[in-house]
Amino acid sequence: MHVLLLSNEYPPFIIGGIGTFAKGLAQGLSKTGVKVTVITGYPTSNILHLNNTQGKPSFRKDEDGVTVIRFPYPDLPPRHTMFQLANLKRLRKTIEDVNPDVIHGQSGSTYPTSCILKDLAPLAVTFHTSPKVEKNLSTYSLLRGGSRSDFLTYLVGYPAWHFTFKKELQYSDAAVTVSRALKSELLEEMGERHTEKIRFIHNGVDIQSLDKEYEEAGTDIVESEKAILFAGRLFWRKGPLNMIRLAYLLQKKKTNFTIIMHGTGPLANKMQEYIRSLGLKNIKLRGFTTRSQLMKSMRYCKFVAIPSMYEACPMILLESMCLGKIPLMLKLPFSSELTEGGKYGILAEGVESLTDKLITLKNTHSLNQLSNSIRMFARNVYNMDKVTAKYIEMYRDVSS
Repeated sequence: MHVLLLSNEYPPFIIGGIGTFAKGLAQGLSKTGVKVTVITGYPTSNILHLNNTQGKPSFRKDEDGVTVIRFPYPDLPPRHTMFQLANLKRLRKTIEDVNPDVIHGQSGSTYPTSCILKDLAPLAVTFHTSPKVEKNLSTYSLLRGGSRSDFLTYLVGYPAWHFTFKKELQYSDAAVTVSRALKSELLEEMGERHTEKIRFIHNGVDIQSLDKEYEEAGTDIVESEKAILFAGRLFWRKGPLNMIRLAYLLQKKKTNFTIIMHGTGPLANKMQEYIRSLGLKNIKLRGFTTRSQLMKSMRYCKFVAIPSMYEACPMILLESMCLGKIPLMLKLPFSSELTEGGKYGILAEGVESLTDKLITLKNTHSLNQLSNSIRMFARNVYNMDKVTAKYIEMYRDVSS
């Protein structure tokens, strides 16, 4: 079987979790003997690069048995659309030459390309979010600390996002959501008539690669039961302002917890102002950091906070759980689903309740015992080998 993965982002050029998902799946498929070709892009501000390949790939190399073909695209939002519009003819010609058995696109990166692919191979699309939920949360955030960029991206841009997702669902032979909750959300938005077409498959973790990264981060780093990690883009929906609230409450209650935050975004300056005005000494903003730096913090922290107002199936959650870190989250559909109702994490209705639960857990429970339970659960359920097997089953269904 030959699978072609289509994604505008793929490491090292990534914006969010989709690129990480695509690489993990590509490597997982390759390990099982599936031939994998990835067509992706790289952002450039040099317009001359956009026309210098004469229909040929800009560069091509094998990575862990995966053939990666990259095309340049303008480094302008929306980048998933720019990638396609700058390379439509090239994409068609290259996919014809590759001649895959199945084309597997990612939401936002597959339309309008899907219009010219239908006669080449069956098309599957993985959906990673819900435009309607993003729009609603962006609207809700306007008077609650959200940024103008959130408003422009998710509220003003909603008609385009909705139309794109609708067309990707329409043109696909099979569709996948990365969680059960996201499937319900998309069906509510796009119509129950798509029920039979959509299945859900959780994201997966390459356990071997993760363990290697974790080991290389430094065995001399001692894990602290008083350290909490946050990693993600600093925009409203990810809940970074909740981390300020958490830090304030932990300091007010005179605890010795420390919060380490990795990431940047539109709320970075506002968060610095809040930290100064509240006199918070227990929170550190590290800004944009490398993967290796993130792993060092992961080794140090016992807890990982994912205080998002909405997620589908965040990789930071799955990876941290596979390493035995204890997740701190608001009680929402995605967090309940991925931790079996909070059995493998700390879930709360709000930040105040989350703070109280964290302090109680630290004082009354064996954290190592809980960590081991989380680690065993996550490595069994979110192992990339199992996820890969489900995708192979889906590929066979659409190509039979």
